[in-house]
Amino acid sequence: MVTIGLIGTGTIGSGVIEIYQKNLKKISNHLKQDVKIKTICDINFDHCLHDIREFNKTTNWKDIITDNDIDIVVELIGGEEPAKTIILEALNHQKHVVTANKLVMAKHGKELLKCASKNGVSIFYEAAVCGAIPIIGPLKTTLVPNNITGIYGIVNGTTNYILTKMHQEDVSYENVLKEAQELGYAEADPSSDVEGFDSQYKLAILASIAYQADVNYKDILVEGITKIADRDIKYSQEFGKVIKLLAIANYKDDKLVLRVHPVLLNKEHPLASVNGVYNAVYVMGDAVGDLMFYGRGAGSVPTASSIWADIIDISKGTPYTMDNLKKIKIASHDTIMSEYYFRIRVIDQPGVLAGISKIFANQNISIKTAIQKGLNEDAELVIITHKVSERSKNLAAKKISELGCVKEVSSIIRVGI
Repeated sequence: MVTIGLIGTGTIGSGVIEIYQKNLKKISNHLKQDVKIKTICDINFDHCLHDIREFNKTTNWKDIITDNDIDIVVELIGGEEPAKTIILEALNHQKHVVTANKLVMAKHGKELLKCASKNGVSIFYEAAVCGAIPIIGPLKTTLVPNNITGIYGIVNGTTNYILTKMHQEDVSYENVLKEAQELGYAEADPSSDVEGFDSQYKLAILASIAYQADVNYKDILVEGITKIADRDIKYSQEFGKVIKLLAIANYKDDKLVLRVHPVLLNKEHPLASVNGVYNAVYVMGDAVGDLMFYGRGAGSVPTASSIWADIIDISKGTPYTMDNLKKIKIASHDTIMSEYYFRIRVIDQPGVLAGISKIFANQNISIKTAIQKGLNEDAELVIITHKVSERSKNLAAKKISELGCVKEVSSIIRVGI
């Protein structure tokens, strides 16, 4: 008998209950033993959409932690506290833990994994990244024989929905964000999504597993999508590209490069066709080549499917410890190399492009493409550079913005991966 305590019966918790009530027989047959959710915990149960009369109910999570019958604690309340405390207490009571909490795993994963190992139990967290997509499992198992040369992910459904709508319907960021909030795809305070922090936490988790490294989420360069304008979308289409918010980890020159930011991506790249609220993670390994994992990145039942996958792994005795994370050098943000797209609003007069080109030349930046278009009484310059360091790009942008003929450096976006 596998006995489960469920803490949190909100969106994902309700999905866990739904799968339990629909597919329990299949799960038990697969494991060749009975599976039972004994107790559920929440501050109230009014929001739960399912018949929960069969379960013991409590508003005190300690009732689950101290129940000797319970083997696995499923933590689905979200947030940093009391979630972290609940997980630690469960591990210290020799209970396995399954969680979907990306914030806790990104900030405190090392501590929690060490605690699990010390107590001879496991903590599984497939649902913490990309909902229904099985990406953590393969990185922990089937991809271990590979040196992972790169991870490129669309790991946030809210921002992908916004950018997709901007491409497809010629609407502004502000209008799409409002629509996303009305549809429930974006929070009332969307900053974690649109500023890139949600993707930052998920990248920290993926990189720590892929490179078996002690990754601090604070070491990740992060830029969100709030400065993307409809004009950037139009220009990206002219260049045969789409704009996506990507979470990127790759290993170069014995250093790990970690970044989250918008990218002008060639339309031919597999990630370019990932639209709406869908997520995808593109993994490059030296043995397997290129792989892409694609699916729903959120939602009650899709995410709950990953929770159950972890419960099944634990019930089958699949061990997972990662308490021997190695220290790894992280590339300085200033040294990260990219091609760049600049959109610059200027006074429409002779010599403007020459002045800007001189600044680029002084920073050893060569121009790949340049176009100029009229914009009411002004003009707009759009320039794509060859590869240049983050530091040189920033210095050039500052110098350009100080030119008398420049009204605004409106947008700077990285090009390609």
